[in-house]
Amino acid sequence: MSNVAATDTSNLMIARRLMEIEKKAEKRRKGESVDDKSALDYFKEDQALISSSAQTDPGQGTSYLPPIENINISLADVQNMGKDRGAVPAQGNGTPEAGFTVTSNQSVEIKLELRVQSNKPLEGLVVHDQNYAESDRYLFKFADGSTFTILDKWTHKSTTVWGDPHVDVDDVAGDNNGDFQDLKGSEDFTTFMLMDGTRLTFKAKDNGIIEQVDIFKGSQHVKGLGAAAKEFSPETGLFSTNVTSNEAYVANKTPMGDLVFAGGDGNDWFDSSNKLVWGKTTGPVVTHRPLATLELYYRQTVSQSITIQTLLKDA
Repeated sequence: MSNVAATDTSNLMIARRLMEIEKKAEKRRKGESVDDKSALDYFKEDQALISSSAQTDPGQGTSYLPPIENINISLADVQNMGKDRGAVPAQGNGTPEAGFTVTSNQSVEIKLELRVQSNKPLEGLVVHDQNYAESDRYLFKFADGSTFTILDKWTHKSTTVWGDPHVDVDDVAGDNNGDFQDLKGSEDFTTFMLMDGTRLTFKAKDNGIIEQVDIFKGSQHVKGLGAAAKEFSPETGLFSTNVTSNEAYVANKTPMGDLVFAGGDGNDWFDSSNKLVWGKTTGPVVTHRPLATLELYYRQTVSQSITIQTLLKDA
């Protein structure tokens, strides 16, 4: 006859005992002496703790809980030990046999989604909110005060300026493919000239973070504030929601500084002598707007659980 008890408290205690037994076994293998306890001793001790945790102190009116030792338990280790020790031998005739079972379950959920997005022409600059602005070919994302991404919507290649400041092109391994310090002309301003004529100027120290971003296209201007700006705050920073028509005036007052030009497959950056500074051409050169973009979204979710149950058997 078997009686099965599977409470959260007892399961945790069993896992703790498994780790303790394994540690003692390791000491024995090294020739160290350890105190031997029978399975019945472990069982009685754990049951005593479980019982006492449910007692109430009449003077306080609150539950008394014994001290809990924090330990890290690897589910894989517990499962392996469970396989090795599926039944603990009885200690003498007529003595109840104490053991345990370990059951693990794993499920994998895969979700695939295809999205078709029409690439309609867009006039000028558009600001959607603090984080997003857009032109006909480019999407600009101000993720936070020190992270700014330029996405070429026609090629779906992106460049991210982050940190102090580093340059990350998404089709080259790693997240640090260059630095503003690679350009020696200016320590305060760096300008990215895009393939549709848009000018994007960062005001940022070569060893600092973004203070300001200015986007110029035609007669339009969009300003963004980075974390290094004195007036920056989470509420008022990043993109201004206003698109102004003072491009020529502001552009003349804003130094170009170091200058790089977009080329290749959209996120390769060249200096004025057409020497590659950052990036690598990994796809086709696109010079016309695609009619539509087909995107595949893939998501895999892995769920894993393990259940430990105490098992008492009459001899």
